[in-house]
Amino acid sequence: MGPQCGQSKGFHQTVMSGLRRGKMSIGIRMTPMIDVIFLLLTFFVLTAKFQEPEQVLPILIGSANAQPAQRTIEPLAIYLKSDAAGCKVEMAGQSEITLSNQNPQEGLLTLTESLQTTPAMKTSGIPVELYCDDAVSWDLVVKVYDLLYALGARDITFRVEE
Repeated sequence: MGPQCGQSKGFHQTVMSGLRRGKMSIGIRMTPMIDVIFLLLTFFVLTAKFQEPEQVLPILIGSANAQPAQRTIEPLAIYLKSDAAGCKVEMAGQSEITLSNQNPQEGLLTLTESLQTTPAMKTSGIPVELYCDDAVSWDLVVKVYDLLYALGARDITFRVEE
């Protein structure tokens, strides 16, 4: 037993003597690191942009007995059909107007006069549906669209008949 005790005593003395010699241990200095962390935390908190609360929108709530007004507006249907000279424009209750490929201005002038006398075009916000044949020149379709837009139509839908 004696030798074992001596061995453990020698090991203990070696460990303790290393500590007593004043060897500097390599360690991490925490104070500067904590300072940097607090500086970063302060920076991010002060520069953060938080989401603004939503504003309350004014809403009028009707009574339970009130019936919503269901007003359906029939769209103005305009048909563009192919023709040997260009295309023919048809509207309900109107005669056909021919737009030629060479001189579409004459037909567009007639179409403008016809649209201005149409009661549906006098109502603001009336939807317009353009039914176009595949054979109609794209140039003529755009000219009719531009004319409708200039006359105040904003809800213009292109339709294709099958």
